Amino acid sequence: MKKTLIGGLVLTALLATAPAFAQSASVSKSRAEVKAELASARRAGDLDAVNSLSYPQLRPYQERHAQLRADARDGSVTR
Repeated sequence: MKKTLIGGLVLTALLATAPAFAQSASVSKSRAEVKAELASARRAGDLDAVNSLSYPQLRPYQERHAQLRADARDGSVTR
């Protein structure tokens, strides 16, 4: 009885830790790949974590930043 209980506990512990090792090495990305994807998302505008809905007090700074970007695209700089 005692051996069965100990065996069951060991088996349960092994099965509980199995998901922690489930990720295969072929799925992982290199640091450079993650940085490239992050830069691409920022350029595309998909990664706007700070916006006027989450931080309304930043709205004037966002508008100024957008104006500076537009001016840089046009070739003129206003300060």
